[in-house]
Amino acid sequence: MKKPIVILIAVIILAALIPQDLSAGVGIKGGYTLSKFRLEPPMAPPYAGVNLPFFAGGLSFNLGLGFVSIQPEILYVRSGGRFEADPDNSLEFRLEYIQVPVLLKFNVVPAGPIRPFLCAGGYGAYLFKATGVIVAAGVELPHGDLIDDYQKLDYGVVGGAGLTFKLPGIALTVEGRYNYGLRNLLIDPAAGESMKNSSLMALVGIGF
Repeated sequence: MKKPIVILIAVIILAALIPQDLSAGVGIKGGYTLSKFRLEPPMAPPYAGVNLPFFAGGLSFNLGLGFVSIQPEILYVRSGGRFEADPDNSLEFRLEYIQVPVLLKFNVVPAGPIRPFLCAGGYGAYLFKATGVIVAAGVELPHGDLIDDYQKLDYGVVGGAGLTFKLPGIALTVEGRYNYGLRNLLIDPAAGESMKNSSLMALVGIGF
């Protein structure tokens, strides 16, 4: 009889210790990305690296406690890079991932209708499609499948800032974010050779 009583007391104590303003929510978000490889050594002239634009989107989850919250997400993102010799001659490497960022979100102003925030954390990502696109003399050539040329898993760090607009029943967010990849994507690199992801993201979200 003593064991159930001890368990019951422990549950009551834990329930009493949980902050009353703990909140949880789920949301959807989407936006625009500008991706770029960080290459060592750099791409040989006449090609120069430029941003590769695309969209990103997915689900976000939030477990909050006033000033601080934990925010895991599941996003579809396209990373990679674009290299141009001129507007009619270019190379694109399109790497498509399911990305799972886990962010620590700091609510600079935790109350009121407009709440600025900072966020930082890390991400892991799984590569499910990789495509090479060549444009020569203004003509786009058939796409090449590059899925076997890159590591399937990527990881890195994330930092950003944004605003939350609290409305009745929902919260709207706008944010800017930078992803900095830490893993060399090349499967069998030569000495001193590396290819890593980086991207800027602008995201809009609706939370419930």
